[in-house]
Amino acid sequence: MKKIISILVLTLSFLSFSNLASDKRIQVQGTSTREILPNTAKLQLLIRTENKDLDKASKQNSEILEKYKNLLKNSNIKYERINSLNYNTYKNYTYEDIILNEGKKEFKNTLNIDVNKMNLNQIQNFVSVLFKENILNVNINKDRSYSFKIISQKATSKEAYQDSVNKFNSLKQKLSQNGFNGEILKISGFDNEEVNLEKNESRKIEENIVSHSIEITTRDLKNLGKLIDLASIIGIQSTGYIEYDIDNKEKLEDELYKTAYEEAEKKARTVLNKTTLTLKKPVTITDNSIGIIKPYYSYFNTKYVDFNEKILLKRDQVLIEEASNNSTIINPKKSVFSKTVYIEFEMD
Repeated sequence: MKKIISILVLTLSFLSFSNLASDKRIQVQGTSTREILPNTAKLQLLIRTENKDLDKASKQNSEILEKYKNLLKNSNIKYERINSLNYNTYKNYTYEDIILNEGKKEFKNTLNIDVNKMNLNQIQNFVSVLFKENILNVNINKDRSYSFKIISQKATSKEAYQDSVNKFNSLKQKLSQNGFNGEILKISGFDNEEVNLEKNESRKIEENIVSHSIEITTRDLKNLGKLIDLASIIGIQSTGYIEYDIDNKEKLEDELYKTAYEEAEKKARTVLNKTTLTLKKPVTITDNSIGIIKPYYSYFNTKYVDFNEKILLKRDQVLIEEASNNSTIINPKKSVFSKTVYIEFEMD
């Protein structure tokens, strides 16, 4: 009996008895580990279109999705299904600089008119006639004489000059009708300049955005890179991550459990082989790793893509060839899953 107790004490570094008051139970640990390749992959993609016309933006969004399905079909890339995750519309506002009257110009002609001296009684009547002809600025010179300008703006230099002369003659006639000598006015000079009619303006632009988030599930894992490249070539944005999943998770967990159990049982028997004790049925089994086989994620570098409605006009074969130049390479890796069980056996 002393020999049995000595052997059991030596095994406490890697095994423990459940109760120091009892030598009839032994607790052991078993672990099973396995590397497993995924069977399916899910990718989330975003189809985003914008147009001033909401109906047109929605139509283009649908056309892109159908174009994508056709590209996959014509590339012999298999997929299980495409699910719609989220579909919404909203407005976006931007500002663009525009040029009004681009390339247009006119000519402005200015006649400098001097006025002969007049007495104070004539000034009020004189200014009144000028105001009626929309001449609002009259200058008083140092010598107490008066001067003003007649301005005309027309499409050509000749037209502008002639129009200003016509205004001058009309004004002389109006002054004569009001008792002034027609020679009271004289042209002292003129100026002709080009006027640029172009004008910069910032205009508010309203765009309707249609955003459609989709999820594609595939078992064709060797063509994941091509699947992403075909999406990018027609302006479908990738999120940059892949969700991998494994088939028959429950069956695989059962196999892991069985292997871990057998390892624990083997440990217990190895210890008891050095004694006269025999191993009986387990009293307790603790498994804290139930459900360890679950979907896992991988990430890849993605680049921003933008939709161009002209892309819908390209033939499928042309787009497939363009997509092949990108050559995104994605190789799914095995994932490591481990299960540990703690078993307490009876001994006899």
